[in-house]
Amino acid sequence: MNFVQRAMLYISRKKGKTASLFLVIFVVSVFLISCFGVLNGSKRLSKDIRASVGAAFYIRANTQVSMNEDGQTEVKENQIRITQREIDQIMGTGEIIYCNPVNYGFARSDAIEFIAGKNHTEESNMGKVTALRFSALAPQFIEKTAVLAEGTHITDADSGKILISKQLADANHLSVGDKLTLLPANPEKAEIAYKDDQSLKTAYAKVEISGIYQLDAENSANKPTVSIPHNEIYASLDVLNALQESEPDIYTGEVDFFIADPAELHSITGNVRALQTIDWGVHLIRTNDFQYLKIAERLSSMGDLVKILLVLVSAVSALFLILLLTMRMRGRMQEAGVLLAAGIPKGQIAAGFLWEALSVALTALVLSHIVSLGAINFWGNSLLGELSPNLLNDETLRLGTNGAPQIHNYLKLNAMETLLIYLCQIIVIMASVFVSSIMILRLKPKEILSKMTTGGF
Repeated sequence: MNFVQRAMLYISRKKGKTASLFLVIFVVSVFLISCFGVLNGSKRLSKDIRASVGAAFYIRANTQVSMNEDGQTEVKENQIRITQREIDQIMGTGEIIYCNPVNYGFARSDAIEFIAGKNHTEESNMGKVTALRFSALAPQFIEKTAVLAEGTHITDADSGKILISKQLADANHLSVGDKLTLLPANPEKAEIAYKDDQSLKTAYAKVEISGIYQLDAENSANKPTVSIPHNEIYASLDVLNALQESEPDIYTGEVDFFIADPAELHSITGNVRALQTIDWGVHLIRTNDFQYLKIAERLSSMGDLVKILLVLVSAVSALFLILLLTMRMRGRMQEAGVLLAAGIPKGQIAAGFLWEALSVALTALVLSHIVSLGAINFWGNSLLGELSPNLLNDETLRLGTNGAPQIHNYLKLNAMETLLIYLCQIIVIMASVFVSSIMILRLKPKEILSKMTTGGF
């Protein structure tokens, strides 16, 4: 009988001892894979969050407060004016991944009956137009008070495209792909309503509805029509140019910049403030990294906790496996003595012991891999479920940042990582069995019998 046959015979006859070894290796493997999965998931998630829409800075007009000759306080609202040339200079100050300049205006259309506001009249049938390069980077979509319900967002590759609210689309029976004509409007505050004083202008813009958004807005019944959030139209930058309410490559609304790494935010804004081509007496920079700061500390502490847990689990598991296998081998001292007395080579006896342990271990590792997938998802969703990042890339800017990657995608270990963990466990098992075997097999049969009699083991 060769060592493989002896090993398989022992496994089949000693079901209790085999089951105990199987369970230990199985549980240890599930814990190790789960811990490594959560640790890797937190690292990958942290990296993506650093590159997500977690940090930005905005250039806007400031407000100047001064004292007049009569000692009264005067407040002056400055007008922002940033050119494309200045934007190009700013983009060169650091790792800025996207720039979103904005212009504001107003428009009306014979195809749209805007949601009526306070004191609504035919002359006040208009809505606000926010023209921008990337509609997905508008504050409402980033903060998720508005989400894209149908169609696609406006990107820098689009022209003649608009987004309208679902409420406005439903009220006018409009859908994605519909084309209509926008006319310029310039509301002036009157005593009872906004009026349109540009009804005779000949400028117009042919546009297509590229998307419809769902807006989470408060009750606006007391607002004039033009101020109702559901009446807001997001448009590509060329639309307001066609309506002669803005000039090409000149931005008078605001300019938003999104950076690759929140840790570089203050360094980049410092470089921007050093630019002499921008009038900083009129403009100001507002930074925004609250989304990253809010979760950075949590991710860091969670990563430290998982590392400590991983070290403890690895150390305790290794020690427990070594102890279990050592005791298991010492319990087979009599069997080893009989085999030695029967003339079985020591190498074959040790190979039989190794084959037994490896057969049980490989079965346990295969089954533990299946269970560990569920365990990783459970712990990952419990610990990291609220930290899904809004990744910025061409796809999310077109389809919306609300489609964040699922947490389980971060928790998956690749094949090499999984095999490395299993290999380490197999090495520990083999080393334990080998060392225990050597301690017994280096003795002669009579010495083994003597130690059993005297309790030397």
